[in-house]
Order: sequence, then C-alpha cells, then structure tokens
Amino acid sequence: MLVSYTEKGATLINSNLKKAKLSGSLLTAVNLTSANLEAVNLCSADLRGINLRGANLTKANLSWANLSGARLSGALLQETLLNGVKLSQAYLNGVDLSGLELDGIDFSEAKLSEANFSQSNLTGCNFMAAALRGAILTQSQLQGADFTEAILSPACLQQANLTRADLTDANLQGANLTEAILNLACLCRTNLSEAILCYAYLWQAHLDEVNLSRTNLQGASLRDAVLGNVDLREAILLDVWMPNGQLGNQLGNNQV
Repeated sequence: MLVSYTEKGATLINSNLKKAKLSGSLLTAVNLTSANLEAVNLCSADLRGINLRGANLTKANLSWANLSGARLSGALLQETLLNGVKLSQAYLNGVDLSGLELDGIDFSEAKLSEANFSQSNLTGCNFMAAALRGAILTQSQLQGADFTEAILSPACLQQANLTRADLTDANLQGANLTEAILNLACLCRTNLSEAILCYAYLWQAHLDEVNLSRTNLQGASLRDAVLGNVDLREAILLDVWMPNGQLGNQLGNNQV
C-alpha cells in the first residue's frame, strides 16, 4: 500500500488513512481531497503541491513536512503538529489555525484570507507577501514576524503582540489593531489608512512614510517613536501619548 501512497500525482480522494505511518514519504501533487488523515504520521514528508482540501488532519503529525504550494482550504487541523513545517505559497484560505504552536513557520506568499490564527504562537514566522485579507490574529504572538509586502486588509489584530515585527510595505488598510503591541516594530511605507489603533502600543516604533490618513489612534502610546513624512490627514489623535517621540514632516493639520 505504501507504494500507491507515494506515487507522484496519485488520486486518493476520500481515502481513509487514519493513523497511517507515512513519515518521510514522497506525496508530491497527490490528491487527498476530503481524505481521513486523522493521527497520520507525515513527519518530514515531501508534500509539495498536495491537495488536502477538506481533509481531516486532526492530531496528525506534519512536523518538518514540506507543504509548499499545498491546497489546504477547508482542512481540519485541530491539535495538528506543525513544528518546522514549510507552507510557502500554500492555500489556507479560511483554515482554523487558532491556539496552535506555529512559531518560525514559513508562510511566505501563502493564501491565508479569513484564516483564523487567534491566540496562536506565530513568533518569528515569515509572512512575506502573504495574502491575509480578513484574517483573524486576535491575541496572537507575532514577535519578530516578517510581514514585508503582506496584505492584511482588513485583518483583525486586536491585542496581538507584534513587538519587533517587520511591516515594511505591508497593507493594513482598515485593519483592527486595538490594544495591539507594536513596540520596536518597523512600519516603513506601511499603509494604515482607516485602521484602528486605539490604545495600541508603539514604543520606539519606526513609522517612516506611513499612511495614517483617517486612522483612529485614540489613546495610542508612541513613546520614543519616530514618525517621518507621515500622512495624518483626518486621523483621530485624541489622547495620544508621545513623550520623547520625533515627528518629522507630515501631511494634515492634526498635531500629536
């Protein structure tokens, strides 16, 4: 049976592989749509381009597997082990990844629209050029994550920890960052227009050429933050706290 599982491009739609031992297997481009993969061991497997749409991966072990370009929309991933997995260019639209340990995972160029990452550990993850439209990242740990050129419009990042995160050239138009922690974050050329940053923490953050037009910054803390060439037209700046901050050239009449 292992030979049929590892055949490149095989079709195994609706197959039952519960608790199968497939660690290190070659399953590139295999079609496992709606398959039962509960508690399967796929540790270190080559799963590039695999189709796992609607598959049940509950309690599966995908640690160190290569899922680049995989299709996982609609897959069940409760209690799934994803340590060191590679998910670059993968399709994960609408997938529930809440409450999981996902630190250091490569999500670069992945399709993550409306994915749920709430309360997950995403420390040091690579989200470069990923599409996270409408994604839920509430109370997630995103310290040191790389969101360069990512699309997060209009994602929910309420109470998320983005300390030292890189959001260079990211699009967060309309995103909700209420009470988010962005201390020491890099926000160069970031689009935050119409975003909600009420009571957010931006201590020592770098906001160079940032679009903050129509952004709600009420009660935000910008201690020692550096703002240069920032667009503040129609921004809400009530009760903003900015001791020792630096405000360079800006558009608009609002003053911090």
